[in-house]
Amino acid sequence: MSNILDGEVLYRYADPRVFPDGQTELPTSIFNDPNLSCDWQKIQLNPELSPHVANGRNMIVSIAVCDSIRNPSNPKRSTQLVPDWKQDILHDPLPAQQGDAFTPNPSHALIRGKKKGAVTTVIRDNSTYTVIDRVAEASSPVQ
Repeated sequence: MSNILDGEVLYRYADPRVFPDGQTELPTSIFNDPNLSCDWQKIQLNPELSPHVANGRNMIVSIAVCDSIRNPSNPKRSTQLVPDWKQDILHDPLPAQQGDAFTPNPSHALIRGKKKGAVTTVIRDNSTYTVIDRVAEASSPVQ
């Protein structure tokens, strides 16, 4: 595993149904995993072709890697870094595993660390998303 530097982009895939009715802001719950699995944009050049999208996780969340994610601060004391909340952002390629549609995955990455509310909020605040219309893609003629 190797560190992914600030300025890079990671993709997280989610089911659009995670949004409560009427909500347009990303729910922080999609960032709760202590080993948050993502794809690194540097290697995953076409996230819309990911097997995650084909399996219903057709909301592609783009996370901008930055120091505020890596070293979250206490929201009540914005200058106080919380060492227990530190996030390691790592390239973690997955080898092929028989019968697993999600491997091999050379672009696999992790945002690893405790995901307290302040941490998931800072990840969300550095993210944007796009929902891919899988029905339109499936019915589009191949060119």
